Amino acid sequence: MRALVFGSYGLLGPYILRALGSIADVHPVGHRSGAQRCDITDASSVLGIVDSLKPDLVVNCAAMTNVDACEAEPDAAIRHNAESVRNIVSALGGSSIFIHLSTDQVYPDTEGPHQEVETGPVNTYGRSKLQGEFFAAEHPNSLILRANFFGPSQTAGRTSLSDWVVDNLAGQKPIRLFSDSLFSPLHIETLADTTLELAGKGARGTFNLGSREGCSKAEFAFKIADHLGLSTHNTTVSPSREDPTRAPRPRDMRMSVEKIEAQLGRKMPALSEEIAKL
Repeated sequence: MRALVFGSYGLLGPYILRALGSIADVHPVGHRSGAQRCDITDASSVLGIVDSLKPDLVVNCAAMTNVDACEAEPDAAIRHNAESVRNIVSALGGSSIFIHLSTDQVYPDTEGPHQEVETGPVNTYGRSKLQGEFFAAEHPNSLILRANFFGPSQTAGRTSLSDWVVDNLAGQKPIRLFSDSLFSPLHIETLADTTLELAGKGARGTFNLGSREGCSKAEFAFKIADHLGLSTHNTTVSPSREDPTRAPRPRDMRMSVEKIEAQLGRKMPALSEEIAKL
């Protein structure tokens, strides 16, 4: 099997490459680096690389993920998070499998855990990613996974949320943590392995790919500190609404995992189990 991975040099890409490496001839694709380069906002560039490699499986990890930057540059967000997906789908044959990574930011600012049908993004990033999902769903063999993740970055210059927490706590630097921002992320390795497992089971459609028993981002940082034996004396905990400079965000991004558990035939791990992997 020949696999093509867009966004190979971000946070998730290296883990996807490693998971796929045991079963496929994997071709990593990056915008500015790597053996295969492609501007996914350029339809002709995407068509060229797909025609050249003729992949059986395509995984799209590429995205403009900075929420505040998306709010400031909505046209760029649409190009990178929606139109790029349309470019990939247009270039692919119907027999290829297309796995598209989306986000928990497609959910509304209401109480979770959210089921897959409960979309209602409150910011440009979420709206652009949801539009990308619509394009991905036009492919007959698409698997759309909404996720949030953490874990050690394998890419220079890219820092995950857990990296930021560990680096600041270990360096005893003051950090501000939000008490009302709830989520249910997975360790990146679990996310990559489960993505491969779903592909192997022939899963199609849209799924929440998250942990059970989510928590606030403040609790998340304290759980990491407890696990790694780090001091939290320089932390400040406050509601996210006290920072008016941030783009709007849903305060509860916890995701229901009932649908994906039924697909897998097993329970998803609890967030505490995922933090223990750090």
